[in-house]
Amino acid sequence: MQEIIDVHRKLSARKKPSQPRSQKMVKGILDATRRLLRKSGTGEISRITTNHIAREANISVGSLYQYFPNKEAILFELYKEMLGQFSSVFEMFKTGPYLALPREEFFDRFNRAMKDAEADVEVVFEMHNAVKIYPDLAEADRRHAELIAREMAGFMRHYGSRWPMDKLQRLALHVYYINYGTWMYRDHARPDYEEILDWEVNALNFMIAKCFD
Repeated sequence: MQEIIDVHRKLSARKKPSQPRSQKMVKGILDATRRLLRKSGTGEISRITTNHIAREANISVGSLYQYFPNKEAILFELYKEMLGQFSSVFEMFKTGPYLALPREEFFDRFNRAMKDAEADVEVVFEMHNAVKIYPDLAEADRRHAELIAREMAGFMRHYGSRWPMDKLQRLALHVYYINYGTWMYRDHARPDYEEILDWEVNALNFMIAKCFD
């Protein structure tokens, strides 16, 4: 995740909050943005402004600009929090007890844990829309996809796949982008969470199993 952050310094917050008051301010800005994303209609993220966010956070827009130069920087901060959730899943599954699980059980648990990290559906969906709108976020997401692909390829190699690493990474990227199509389906059909979880995880497990044929 660090390489994603390093490349996009211009999207980072203006200053790191070190005092409790400033930390509370930044948290309030991020929480307000999440509420607006949950309330906005699908694809309406482009209409949310820093003025809207400041009003929702009950602060002046000048106070907001003390910490964030623009809306994109706020969205990037939310994006980094999402990455942190995914990174936590990877770190958990790199441990001995998980790596000792049978292959099918490991990938089933792993894919379900990754889906659970996306449980805030409205916010995640709008973040996907943000990636389409803002080039720097799109670049960060591309690097994130490559990082996930390397990690997943390592898991597949651990469980005995004999495919070359570059082919395993391409398969993992394919699995990653299947997820994008699923978000379109979620928006169109609005299935309940357990239904989409079962279908999506089964599809991902099927694709991963291909490298063990």
